[in-house]
Amino acid sequence: MAYNVYKGDELVAEKINEKEYTVEGLEPNTEYSFSVSEVIGDKESEKANVTVTTKYSDVESVAVLPKTNNLEVGATRQLNATVEPSTAKQDVSYSSSDEAIATVNSSGLVTAIAEGQTTITVTAEGKTDTATVNVTEPEPEPEPEPDPEEGD
Repeated sequence: MAYNVYKGDELVAEKINEKEYTVEGLEPNTEYSFSVSEVIGDKESEKANVTVTTKYSDVESVAVLPKTNNLEVGATRQLNATVEPSTAKQDVSYSSSDEAIATVNSSGLVTAIAEGQTTITVTAEGKTDTATVNVTEPEPEPEPEPDPEEGD
């Protein structure tokens, strides 16, 4: 028994005898449509359709921006993570080295809690990058100057 393998309408393998076939040159994290037919003598069966999604690429690096974040207590800042290559799974996680100073949520939003410095780490499949968060107390509001007309 032999098989023909089609990628779309293109015949990519003809009369192979194995029930397993590897297609080279496919892009990571991409869906492809294939079909397979059985060949007996000079007759070919109807094609059976198969949809295949290739695996993600391995994460090569992750980067977080901005690298330095100067915030006052109570302020927030959105960090942005980039995973390379773009065909790698884009899931990242964030963590703060000191949540008493600043916290970070799962989408990278940093909230300044108390004066000090902490490091935010972003991780994607074992690759990491960091950003620094410096938290200061807000400047006190200046006292309003007395109105010279009120004292008369």
